[in-house]
Amino acid sequence: MTDANPLIFYDISSPIQPRSYAPNPSKARLALSFKRAPFTTTFVDILDINDVRKGLGCPAVRQLDDGSDFYTLPMLRDPVAGTIIGDSFEIANYLEDTFPDADRCLFPSNSTGTGLDYESPNKDVALYAPLTSNKGAKNEPYARFNVHVDATFSAHVVLVAQYMPFNPDTANAVKALFAQRAHLSSWDDVSIQGEAREQLRAAFKAALTSLAQLFTVNDGGPYLEGPRPNYADLIVGGWLNMLGVTMPAEEWRDFRTWHGGVFARLYDALQEDYFVCK
Repeated sequence: MTDANPLIFYDISSPIQPRSYAPNPSKARLALSFKRAPFTTTFVDILDINDVRKGLGCPAVRQLDDGSDFYTLPMLRDPVAGTIIGDSFEIANYLEDTFPDADRCLFPSNSTGTGLDYESPNKDVALYAPLTSNKGAKNEPYARFNVHVDATFSAHVVLVAQYMPFNPDTANAVKALFAQRAHLSSWDDVSIQGEAREQLRAAFKAALTSLAQLFTVNDGGPYLEGPRPNYADLIVGGWLNMLGVTMPAEEWRDFRTWHGGVFARLYDALQEDYFVCK
């Protein structure tokens, strides 16, 4: 593909587009930008994801806890190769194979593997949309890291769920759908305030301790292996992008100070160098 015939990236539409906000599309957008891949974005409302994904013949890669298919984004379509990929981790693998830039490797062969043995303190938390393991996938150590990072952040995502930037025209229907999936009586149940919120924020800070420590292994940072990122950094960066968009401003400023500011430095570096909105 070329600039005249770019990849097509499918992202979740919102009032803040062309910026991504959901973590998995954010991971894929970072990977696309990191690899300097030519791409354009097609934004899809949450209520239309099922039809768009099915229409492109892209099967679900996750299931809800009741066993039904969970159609979600991102997707990436290569119009030249006739290929469509519907999983953020597999998108990263595809980009690595398609754009083999020695200076911009998502999965560098000379990696020290720093942090890839991370284990989430929330790994056993049940989620209404169980995580995809990608077991046996190419670059499987990164897939494992992805699962554990997702577990840590997903266990505390209720802190920002009520602030997600849904499209106004479909927001009520989306909230009802999400409440149904999460087995809640109402979307209002995701609103955590007062002392309960402070306790959850404290638990989130504590849960991030071991992940944060990994970013101090190589002096100078801001990435796990020092000055150069790999896909593991982008995985964490996808979640940080979501927090930066959805977390109340005062809480985001406080979050940036946690654990010596390692996540703030990672966020700032990725946003400045690799987060391309288009």
